[in-house]
Amino acid sequence: MTTNQLKYFITAAETLSFTEAGKLHYISQTAITQHIQSLEEQLGVKLFDRNKKRVYLTPAGEIFYMEAKAILERSKIAINKARNAADGISGSLNIGYVKGQAFSLVSPLIKNFYLQNPSVKFQLFRQAHLDLLMNLEQGKLDFIFNIVYGNTDLTDFSYRRIASDRLYAVLPPGHPYAQLSSIRRYDLRDEPFLLTKYYENPSARKYGHVIPDKYAESGFIPKINGKSSDAETLMVLVSAGIGITILPESIVHAFGNSTDLSYIPLEGEHEHVDIMAIWKDNSINPVTQVFKDFVLRQYNITE
Repeated sequence: MTTNQLKYFITAAETLSFTEAGKLHYISQTAITQHIQSLEEQLGVKLFDRNKKRVYLTPAGEIFYMEAKAILERSKIAINKARNAADGISGSLNIGYVKGQAFSLVSPLIKNFYLQNPSVKFQLFRQAHLDLLMNLEQGKLDFIFNIVYGNTDLTDFSYRRIASDRLYAVLPPGHPYAQLSSIRRYDLRDEPFLLTKYYENPSARKYGHVIPDKYAESGFIPKINGKSSDAETLMVLVSAGIGITILPESIVHAFGNSTDLSYIPLEGEHEHVDIMAIWKDNSINPVTQVFKDFVLRQYNITE
C-alpha cells in the first residue's frame, strides 16, 4: 500500500469516477483501476461496486475512505515534524509559569528547545496560577506550566501532568507548631489564614477556585485574614504575623532560604498539587504544537 494508491482511492471515492480521478492525477483511467484493484487485493475486501451507469463505494470502501484520509493526514504531520526537527522552525512563543518553576523546569526545557530551534523567540511571563489559565484561554499565552489544584476545571484545555508538589503549611517565626515534622490540615482550623484572592473572584468561577474545597473536606472553613494572588506577598504577610498560608513545595524551596519562616509538610495522600503542562489544541501558533511535542518527549509522555 503506497501513499499514491491512497490518494488515487480517495479521489475516486470523492468523484465516484475512475476516469475523473485519472484526469485529476494526470494518469489514465486504466492506471487508476489497476491501483484500486491492487488495494482491494492487499486489503482482501471490495472497495467499489461498479455497473454500466456508475461507481459507488461498498460499506468496506466507505470505512476505508475515512481511514485513508486519516492516514494521509497523519503522514503529513509526521513529515512536518521530521522537517521541523531537521531544519528547526521560526516564530515566537509566549510561555507562562508559576513561581518556583523557573529554574527547575522552564529554563532547561527552553534551553534544549532553543538549541534545536534557534529561530524561535520566547517571551516568558510569571503569573498567578489562575491568571495563567485565563490568559491562556484568551490567547495571550501559548503554553503554560501551572500548579493545578484538585478542583481546577481544565475542560477547555489540553494538558499533561509532569510533576507533583507536596503542600506545606507556612508559619511565622516562633509559631507553636514550628518544630513539628508534619501536620494535619485540620490541626490548623483555629489559625487565621492568608489565601489567594481568587477564591471570591467571579471571573475564576469556571476554574473551580471559589470555595477552598480541601479545607471543607478537612472539616472546617478557614478564617481568612488576608488575600493575594502572589505567593511572595502571602509569605510577607505570614512573616508579619497576620496569619498562616499553605503553599506548594516548589514555591517553598524558591523562597525558603531567604526567610525565617517555618515550612511544615501537610499529612495526607491528597495534600499535594499537580504541576501541569497546559496548552490549547486549536492554537493558531504553529510553534505551540512543536513545543508541546518537545515537552512531552522530554518527559516520556505519550499522547
